[in-house]
Amino acid sequence: MTIRFGTSGWRAIISDEFTFDNVRLVTQAIANYLKQSSAASRQLSVIVGYDTRFLSKEFAQTCAEVLAANKIEVLLCDRDVPTPVISYHIIKNNLAGGINFTASHNPPEYNGIKFSPETGAPAPPEVTGKIEKDIKRLQKNVIARKPEGLTKQSRYIIIAIII
Repeated sequence: MTIRFGTSGWRAIISDEFTFDNVRLVTQAIANYLKQSSAASRQLSVIVGYDTRFLSKEFAQTCAEVLAANKIEVLLCDRDVPTPVISYHIIKNNLAGGINFTASHNPPEYNGIKFSPETGAPAPPEVTGKIEKDIKRLQKNVIARKPEGLTKQSRYIIIAIII
């Protein structure tokens, strides 16, 4: 299966291609991109949000676990939020990026991952191209599963978003 990012992210049918294993896989590739593109001295912080679609909250929690296992500080929203709120918090708090679980205008059987780098805008094609390339590499080398690095010390911060 090929995971491709379109305009503002990757979308697929829930439980068909949009699975917990694929969420872990895509999140790991995003984590790798963030670690490679950031200055080594900077603490990486990422906000993770979600909408009201089926399993969005659980997908966001899974994403937060993978990021935390990669030693990336995660700010996990405590309720559903619209994408512009994620962008606002990235910019306002000088975060390395944000991941939002939403399929936007697509039918309800879809979900999606929108990745925004430090600009708060949707990741441009040159960024998503690097992430897609890493996804292919990861697919060849490992089977997506719960990250081995996740321990009781790995944690994420749940934040309240007031809108």
